Amino acid sequence: MDEESAQAMNPRPFLKPRVQPDDRALRAALGKAGAFHSKILRMTRAFPREWVFSKSSGWMLKVHDGKKALLYLIPLAGGLRVSLTMREDERARLMDDVDLAGMRQRIWTARKFAEGFALVFEMRGEAEFKPFAAFLAKLIALRE
Repeated sequence: MDEESAQAMNPRPFLKPRVQPDDRALRAALGKAGAFHSKILRMTRAFPREWVFSKSSGWMLKVHDGKKALLYLIPLAGGLRVSLTMREDERARLMDDVDLAGMRQRIWTARKFAEGFALVFEMRGEAEFKPFAAFLAKLIALRE
């Protein structure tokens, strides 16, 4: 699915720059995807977090190591998008990880930017979340 179709299906509910999402509004917007949001927050509990706003994406939760982002959690109406960037050395190590064999193609074809290699994950159900959670656990281990 292309980006425009994804946005039409799952519009971003928090587009007002002066209205940062609170827990209640976030739960209402995410719906069932709120469970994945909670699991990701537990997985990343050792990392600082802050809400940031961009005109194109609206409000998103930045999870970072003090300098660089680990990931961005982007709330959608009834869904959740996770955007992250792997560094060059991380990408090489993740490509060689036997536990991530099912994601090799995705890791290999990640788009290169100045910050590294970008990946975007859409969380709609457990089928999308399970491989992402395995990937995130490995990435966190590399960053700690």
